[in-house]
Amino acid sequence: MSQVVVQDLQSLIQDIDEALAWLETRGIEPRRTRFGEYRRGLATVLKHRIAGTLDKLPAIVSREQYRIAFIESARLVEVAKAFKRVPGPRFRAKVKGAAAGPAHPLHEKKSGSKARDFLFELSTAAFFRRRKLPVLAWTEKDGIARVAGLTVLIECKRPQSTSKLPRAIEEATEQLIKHFQRYRRGIVRHGIIALDISVLVNPQAAYLVADSDAAIISEVNALFDRFQAEFRSALGYHRDERILGILLFAKFLVYQPSTNRHINVDKFGACLHARPGTYRAALAEKFYNALITENCRR
Repeated sequence: MSQVVVQDLQSLIQDIDEALAWLETRGIEPRRTRFGEYRRGLATVLKHRIAGTLDKLPAIVSREQYRIAFIESARLVEVAKAFKRVPGPRFRAKVKGAAAGPAHPLHEKKSGSKARDFLFELSTAAFFRRRKLPVLAWTEKDGIARVAGLTVLIECKRPQSTSKLPRAIEEATEQLIKHFQRYRRGIVRHGIIALDISVLVNPQAAYLVADSDAAIISEVNALFDRFQAEFRSALGYHRDERILGILLFAKFLVYQPSTNRHINVDKFGACLHARPGTYRAALAEKFYNALITENCRR
């Protein structure tokens, strides 16, 4: 399933302003976060676009800075819209952690920040919340959702290279099994692993170029199909029948020449692990069907 989110720069900036105001209601000073810096960079791009002086832009805001600012800001907007009225100090602490961190992802590891991990956990929770499914994103787990009558524990991972993919899945599996062990005997819980594979399917962080929604969906689906075929063994790792499978998420920035606009594209897919025809397979199918109810165009 592909979700095509048409988002031009001007409307994104309006949404960012609302998201930054939302941060402020959580006691977070937006100008001191990386999103304040992103907002300033995106506004500079818009200013030069309106003035027709884009030739001067690379010396001020690089293409890479623009791509990072656009995609990460879109993710914050998703979270702010989904959790507009959620109170509580634990939620605020997680949002604060997600908004912190350096502007460039490559600097995050050196700083010891886990801001982008927290942001992905919140955006995964927002994915469930947009589907009107109860979800908690501020527990000792990365998330807990109630889906199709099942209580599902969520472990989120953001592998930054294909060589780290197998270990990320193994670690998430180990963490879910430990969480299962904390519940009293007789209390049934299920698990799901959520992976952000944006870097894995687009390691060069390239802009995609397509002139129609159909072409965009086709190209993104092809990237996902190649990824799932190449890493079928890693994605099939399954040590516990209570783990229903793996959710795959990726974000792309697409340029549409015919309309001269950038489009934020979210792609969601799933690898379900239960053997066909079993009770667990029926549960996994109910779970998956509950996730594909949202309209593809928002």
